[in-house]
Amino acid sequence: MTIDNPPVNALHPDVADAIAAAAKTVENDTSFRSMILTGRGRCFVAGGDIKFFTSIDRRGAAEMALRVQTMQERLFSLRVPVIAVINGHALGGGCELMLSCDFAIASSTATIGMTEVSLGLIPGAGGTQMLFTALPAGTAKRLLFTGDRLTALEAHQLGLVDAVHAPEDVLDEALSVCERINRAGPLAVEAAKRSANHRLRHSLDEGHRREVDIFSALFDTDDHREGITAFLDGRKPEYRRQ
Repeated sequence: MTIDNPPVNALHPDVADAIAAAAKTVENDTSFRSMILTGRGRCFVAGGDIKFFTSIDRRGAAEMALRVQTMQERLFSLRVPVIAVINGHALGGGCELMLSCDFAIASSTATIGMTEVSLGLIPGAGGTQMLFTALPAGTAKRLLFTGDRLTALEAHQLGLVDAVHAPEDVLDEALSVCERINRAGPLAVEAAKRSANHRLRHSLDEGHRREVDIFSALFDTDDHREGITAFLDGRKPEYRRQ
């Protein structure tokens, strides 16, 4: 999915709803094995829609934030992996959107940051929470308190993005990752995402227990039997997501 809301792909609530609708389509169509989210032009998402901010009050701000959070939760819990391809600026709400995806691949020209304090605000769609799952507490707080903008290389060094590539190569690199995901057992990939996400929100002990449940359930699937049989036969598996 390509976000196309000129001039800077601002994250208006209607844009959030469109992303959520696309994610729902992917969720319901099991022929999809992975999803890429990127932006058109020089921005991934340069932040929230500032003009829209001037038209809302406290109640409207809360409603807007909840709409965006609902969309981001749909990406986080989506059946398939979601890769953010950061083609350009991912600031404020764009950084929050990036963090709701499973991992990010960035253009070397991208800039990334939680910049809301420069507008007298804080992140309202989960940024003050999600940043702590990606970074050490001190680093996360520094970025939140200063609004610093990171280069793609700096973000990679901190672990905010998984890889950095030249602008002309970044989408092809993401597609290559998707091809490898798509060759794997689809039920296994979905199970891996569920188990990993469970750990992000629960204790290690609870995560271990949930992993055993998810792991063992795969033994009842045709996908598992096909994967094992293909391995023993020395051939490529033909998965049917059953």
